[in-house]
Amino acid sequence: MSRYSLMPLPYRADLFEVAVGWDSGLDTYFITVFGTPVIQREPEVRLWRGNVWRDLVAAQELVAIAGQYAEVPADLTTKLEEDRIAAPHQLRQPINRLISQLLGRVPEK
Repeated sequence: MSRYSLMPLPYRADLFEVAVGWDSGLDTYFITVFGTPVIQREPEVRLWRGNVWRDLVAAQELVAIAGQYAEVPADLTTKLEEDRIAAPHQLRQPINRLISQLLGRVPEK
């Protein structure tokens, strides 16, 4: 799994952090947008994509979504694709087989 913390856009003072990355277990890219925290409380999750099996399969799609909330480095798409190649989804790993079964997917033999 990879994770990058992006700075919210300057006019988005209502946001605390935008986190993006690659989750090999769910075979998806993800984005989580956090609102500014209230005193003694965790930040509110404003947007959470990539929390289900293969929700975001293209790095370009993730970067387009992230661009609505945060400053996106020019090389982010490349980094995310490299992360996916370096840590691909491997269905034969026990945890990934379990996740697939829980999600009702038939694992490869």
